[in-house]
Amino acid sequence: MPEQDKIEVLVESINSYVKTNCELIKLEATDKTSLIGSCLISNLLIGLVGFLLIFFISLGASFYISERIGDNYSGFVIVAGFYFILGFILMIGRRTLIEKPMRDKIIRKILS
Repeated sequence: MPEQDKIEVLVESINSYVKTNCELIKLEATDKTSLIGSCLISNLLIGLVGFLLIFFISLGASFYISERIGDNYSGFVIVAGFYFILGFILMIGRRTLIEKPMRDKIIRKILS
């Protein structure tokens, strides 16, 4: 009988260990999810503010260039051409300029 009691204690210990590990995994997953979610939201807000900043600076630059040249539309065409060239460069180098750094940043956040 004492061996039966030892086996029961061992089974209870194993059950307790498994439950504790499951709870630990849930807590770690919750921590990582909340960290990634909060980083995503803060980056989106920063991106939105950055977009608005660039938008209004571009609008001001367009009006300024148009006024300096003396044509109502040329400033907007020049700024649009600048963004076209920038978009083309980003499209060509998107793997090295955008995808790889973002992937590395996400992996670092998950593994930290």
